[in-house]
Amino acid sequence: MQPATGLQWTAIGTGAGTTVVKNEQAIFGKIIISGTYVGSATWYDTATAAGTSTTNQILTLGLPTTSVPQSLELNIQCKNGLVCMSGGTPAITYTWL
Repeated sequence: MQPATGLQWTAIGTGAGTTVVKNEQAIFGKIIISGTYVGSATWYDTATAAGTSTTNQILTLGLPTTSVPQSLELNIQCKNGLVCMSGGTPAITYTWL
């Protein structure tokens, strides 16, 4: 399953890390879970990696070892930016604008 045309997208697949997706207002569109994965992913409404506190947290997904491919429609307006922090090897694609 591929993201819709016109949206930006980012894939998470290998290892832990923090990614500043956008450092200004953003729309967190959709999460596409591709199938088999292990790990977690957390998204924050912040412009910097230093702003990843629970007060800025949007969503956390603890991901099991197997799953049927699926997606989550979110369309969340982020006032400050969008940062994603992942652990393990979650095989996820998410869209943003």
